[in-house]
Amino acid sequence: MPELRNVIVFAVGVGRYAVELRWVREVVTLGFVTAVPTAPAALGGVVNLHGTILPVLDVAALLDQPAGPPPRQGDGALVLEAEGTVCALRVDQVDHVASLTENEGAVVDAAGRPLTLLDPTRLVRKALEVVTMAAAT
Repeated sequence: MPELRNVIVFAVGVGRYAVELRWVREVVTLGFVTAVPTAPAALGGVVNLHGTILPVLDVAALLDQPAGPPPRQGDGALVLEAEGTVCALRVDQVDHVASLTENEGAVVDAAGRPLTLLDPTRLVRKALEVVTMAAAT
């Protein structure tokens, strides 16, 4: 049964995605991003945001797609909180905030285009998993 979701719609590369607003703490412009040597592609680097060091995650790499370009100062990001973890999700463009109907893990925007509805808990779990696996090798 379709459900109404309050989401923020954004683009990363050629993909368009949505994430429920309940997971989003803020929309920011990244400051200086520090690369993490030998980190997996899912971890694009870390950034100091309001005095807190946050990991910057790559959506494409977490969805088993080719990683996007490394995050850099001036890029946009969504600061998400899921399962007690706060992280920045690098985005190319934030489109808008909307109430959209969700059906089977996807939402459709006002123009009828399907968007992937991301689950931040899955993204955080996957990021922790790949970072842990990389550290073990």
